[in-house]
Amino acid sequence: MQSRRADPIRLIALRLMQSELRFLTHQPGINEVIRLTIQYHDGRHPNQVATLVRGHARTTLKVIYDKPNKSVFFTYPVETDRYQTLLAALRRLKFDRLDDQPDVPYFGVDLWLVERASGSFYHDVVMAPDSARGFYRELALSLRQHLKEALRPIES
Repeated sequence: MQSRRADPIRLIALRLMQSELRFLTHQPGINEVIRLTIQYHDGRHPNQVATLVRGHARTTLKVIYDKPNKSVFFTYPVETDRYQTLLAALRRLKFDRLDDQPDVPYFGVDLWLVERASGSFYHDVVMAPDSARGFYRELALSLRQHLKEALRPIES
C-alpha cells in the first residue's frame, strides 16, 4: 500500500537519485529493502535517506544526505542478528498493516517515511516521531535502537 501523504517525502530519495524501493527488490540478489526518509521541517539538518538492503550474502545500510552540490553518504554493514531483530520488531508492531500516523500536520514537524518492500510487496507509513504515540512511538523507538546510523544527522 502506498500513501499519498508520502509522495512529497518520497521525492527526497528520488532527488538524491535513489531508486524507488519497489524497484530495488526486482534486482537480482536482493531479498528485502527497508528505507527511512527523514524530512527536517526547519532545515537544521539536511534531509536524509537511509536504505537497508538485505541480499543473499549480506545486509548493508546506505545513508545519503541532501546537501546541494555535494555527495555525502555513508555505507555500513549490518549483522544478520541485528537485521533479524529489527524485522521481528516490525512484525510485532504489525508494520505491514499500519496506516499513516493520524493527525500528522504537513508543516512544522519533522516527518519520517518508513518503507518496506520484498518481492512484489510494498508498504509505507508516514509519521511525526516527536508526537508519535502507541505503535508509532514503538516504531520510532525500534528504528532508533536497531538502525541508529540511519538517524544520525549531520550539519547543514
